[in-house]
Order: sequence, then C-alpha cells, then structure tokens
Amino acid sequence: MSDEPLMPSEVRRKVLSQHREIEQMLSELETGVTHLGDGTVGADQVKRAAYALRGILELHMNFEEAHMVPAINEADGFGPERVRHLHAEHADQRQELDRLVDQIREASSSDDLKASVVKLAQMLRKDIEEEEREYVNEKLLHDHIMPNDTFGG
Repeated sequence: MSDEPLMPSEVRRKVLSQHREIEQMLSELETGVTHLGDGTVGADQVKRAAYALRGILELHMNFEEAHMVPAINEADGFGPERVRHLHAEHADQRQELDRLVDQIREASSSDDLKASVVKLAQMLRKDIEEEEREYVNEKLLHDHIMPNDTFGG
C-alpha cells in the first residue's frame, strides 16, 4: 500500500462507494430478517450478518479517519471544526453500533431481532445521508489547489 495521500476526489469516490456497499449489506440484512419465520433464514445467520456489518463499518470509519479527515481539514477555514465534529460523530456512532449489535446478538425473539435490525438500518441510513451532505461532497473534496470560497461559505 502506498504512503501517498489520496487526492480529495479519490477519497470522495471511495467513501461514496463504501456507502453504497454498506447500504447493500443493510438491504440484505433487512431482507434476511423478513424471512425469519419461513425457514430460509435463521436468527443466527442474521446475527452473524449484523456482527460482520459492524466490522465493515469499523473499517469504513477507519478509512474516513485516515483519508477523509486530512482532506476536509485542508478544504477551507472550517476544516479543523469539521474534523472535530466528524470525530465526535464517529465516537457516537461506534457506541450506538455496539449497543444495537449487542441487542441483535442478544435478541431472544424474532420480533426483537427485527426491531433491532430496523433501528440499526435507520440509524446507518441517516448517518450516511448526513455525512454525504456535510463532508462527502464536491465542495469539500475536490482536487483544486485553491479553495472555491476562502471563507468556507
């Protein structure tokens, strides 16, 4: 792996691609949980998929912290504040993810399992939407040498 930093547009492309993959995994998890009663999917399969998703999300946040943080930090005068905000969001997300994945793992009924998967999916979709609006956009993650708006507005 190269030590060269990624260009901001490449960071944006990779983060967006990872978001689409996460959304696909969420859809598969939601589909799985709807089939709990028909014998095609077992509760253990859903629980393992949720646990695997948690691991993918950790890798994704680590990627963002390694590559997106430097890019948004340099984007404009508000970069350091955006970085602090992103780190705080990631800390909150990690805590909530752990809580929800624990709920999924410990669910003793199909209804509890379904409810926890729904909460997880709603939280993650909301987080992805907010992150794309606030950080993963061409205004912040572009390859121009000079910022479009020096004052960040």
